[in-house]
Amino acid sequence: MSEKRTAILDATLELISQRGFHNTPMSLIAKEANVGPGTIYRNFENKEALINQLFVELKRRISEPMLAGLSEGRTTEEIFQQIWRRTFQYCLNHSEEMLFLEQYHNSPFLTAETEAATREYQTPILGVFQNGVRSGDLKDMPFEMFIFFVWTAIASHAQLHLNGVIIMDEDKLSQAIQACWDAVKSN
Repeated sequence: MSEKRTAILDATLELISQRGFHNTPMSLIAKEANVGPGTIYRNFENKEALINQLFVELKRRISEPMLAGLSEGRTTEEIFQQIWRRTFQYCLNHSEEMLFLEQYHNSPFLTAETEAATREYQTPILGVFQNGVRSGDLKDMPFEMFIFFVWTAIASHAQLHLNGVIIMDEDKLSQAIQACWDAVKSN
């Protein structure tokens, strides 16, 4: 990825996290990225394409640490807890990314096409989910519902912690993970 393209994506992330989609014009993105507006349009067809590409990039970034070292031979619950903890920690360490993803998931930008563009990053989680359903450990629901439910729980708890509403110490983190597990495990 070129330096200018990276600068554009980084500026977009920062501005949208602070200002939202509609209050972030392309001219401001260009200024923040220290590039001309034409440079943005040479890299991205329009603002929607830029935002969608940022979404795909962030899904890649969050997937790498979340999925690193998942090992065979662990129970579905152990893998679920590991992914939950890692994703929560990632959200704490990358709050702008979390804020962007939260906004994106609740926007008209989220389409089947953008979700499909991130499918390769979700393949390992899909495998865990499918194995969990097959083994009877997880409820049989559409994968997208499972991901949305779990992501919403993680991001909401991270936001509560970051805002100082509730400090997610080890005890509270374990309670949150258990409550989320109880909601998705089969009975």
